[in-house]
Amino acid sequence: MALQNTIVSLDSGFMAKAFKIGMITALLIGLCVLFFIQFRGLGTEQAMDQAQIARSVISGEGFSTRYIRPLAIRQLSDSGKKFTGGNFPEFYNAPLFPLVEAIALFPIKKSLEMSAADTLSKGDKAIALLGFVLMLTGVFVWYFVGRLLFDQKLALLGSGLLLVTDLMWQFALSGLPQHLLIILFGLVTMCALRARDAKKREGSLHAHLWLAGAALGLGLMSLTSGVTAFLLPGFLAFCLISFPSRLTSFLIPLAVYLVTISPWLLHNYLVCGNPLGLAFYTIFSGSGVSESTLMRGVNTSLTPGGGLTSKLRLGLMDQAGNLWKYLGLNITAAAFLISLLHSFRNPAVSRWRWIVLMMWAGAAVGMSLFGVKEVISGNQVHFIFLPIAIFYGLAFLLVLWNRLEINLKPLRILFLVLIFALTGAPLLLTLFATQPYRVQWPPYVPPFISVLHNWFKPQEILSSDMPWAVAWYANRKCLLLPESIGQLNEASDFGTLGSPIVGLYLTPVSGSESFLSIIKGPYKEWAPVIMRTVNMKDFLLKSFTPLPIDGECILYADSERWANKSAQ
Repeated sequence: MALQNTIVSLDSGFMAKAFKIGMITALLIGLCVLFFIQFRGLGTEQAMDQAQIARSVISGEGFSTRYIRPLAIRQLSDSGKKFTGGNFPEFYNAPLFPLVEAIALFPIKKSLEMSAADTLSKGDKAIALLGFVLMLTGVFVWYFVGRLLFDQKLALLGSGLLLVTDLMWQFALSGLPQHLLIILFGLVTMCALRARDAKKREGSLHAHLWLAGAALGLGLMSLTSGVTAFLLPGFLAFCLISFPSRLTSFLIPLAVYLVTISPWLLHNYLVCGNPLGLAFYTIFSGSGVSESTLMRGVNTSLTPGGGLTSKLRLGLMDQAGNLWKYLGLNITAAAFLISLLHSFRNPAVSRWRWIVLMMWAGAAVGMSLFGVKEVISGNQVHFIFLPIAIFYGLAFLLVLWNRLEINLKPLRILFLVLIFALTGAPLLLTLFATQPYRVQWPPYVPPFISVLHNWFKPQEILSSDMPWAVAWYANRKCLLLPESIGQLNEASDFGTLGSPIVGLYLTPVSGSESFLSIIKGPYKEWAPVIMRTVNMKDFLLKSFTPLPIDGECILYADSERWANKSAQ
């Protein structure tokens, strides 16, 4: 009898649920381990930039940066905030994600510097683990959103499709804030849906409280990535058309949103004279000039022109052509757009997808203005719509299957298995793909960047074509390579940053182009230095040494600081 009860409980009781949860947990842990083994370190400028800001926070230096842009110096000068040394204020990045990263880095703050035996930074590993936590939290949040929109079974299936989407794992390891945005957008969606229910059941007061909660979530999203501010018009449209007290339902969320972001706007205004900070100027990149070239310059008098119209048009066309890539090659997410032609039985479910579409359109405009460099990049916010697109797309595919009136359960299971197989194929390819390097080369070699930490003192200033990596791995202040050698000499001679520039670190970022690209491209003023033909007698820095890998990196310095010094 006891054996029979045990078998029954294994089949349908508490033990069955515990077994399923255990299996899912073991599978997730296994995937995390496999991806962590293949982790090659941070690979994007924004990830390293925000990581080094997080380290400044836990070091007691406030919201400051070691990655210094020439345009930031000019912006400070134009606002009468001359920099004389010490901690350089940060007014480019949104603040929330570096603060979250600071929590992950705090337990290891005394061991962030790399040793000679390290291939990967402990800080990189901590940020990767944070990415896994944020990813799984986001899936958990969206499971409850799926239940609100549809039912538990579809919520479970949609959550499973999220977890087998390769792009979810790639962003988890990227050090970028997209998974935090997914969590916040899930909470925004949940609050908005609760507001609609509260309007019918509990009255306007409760509905307005839920709307205020959604607006708070949108504000936190904007404090994580400025591009998400373009979601606000679509959400406010939802407030206007979905509630009887239109004006109140519009003004309360708007006020909450503005109050949420106002401290950061005030901070930027007090620091640099512009509430939008330095990031405002990135909208001018692409209109005849790249973002890197823009930040290397000193022109803060840019004004909107015809180039922005062209940038917006080309940006929207590029996003349309690469949308499936931005959604992780997920077939159910792609089905979301087709589901707009279907009328779901639940009116709230049918209406909400149009609100999502309006917010998505706003985000597309923002991405066009600020630029999307590639699929894994900080401004790529199509990704945050992946969960909601999966739920709607899956619901639509199941509706189509039901209309076939195929009542055989094995065939239904086979249909679902096929969806999961097609969705998870890129993930399997990633797991079993061979990688030529254990680091993100080219252009990053963390162990050989970190040696600069020993060769230069904390108060000394370097310059580089990848200052974000020097700031993160070497923990040294580094100026983005200016437009010309003359500007570098001027910054050093006049002590613009509080002390002379004593090192110049050049990498494949500037040196991997062809000969013609170097002498005619954005680094043309630096061509002799990059190609190592500069007359050292006339150059600011009199010593140099090639650095690995294969001598493709080179360090110029005021003296042979590497002599008789080991990496750690």
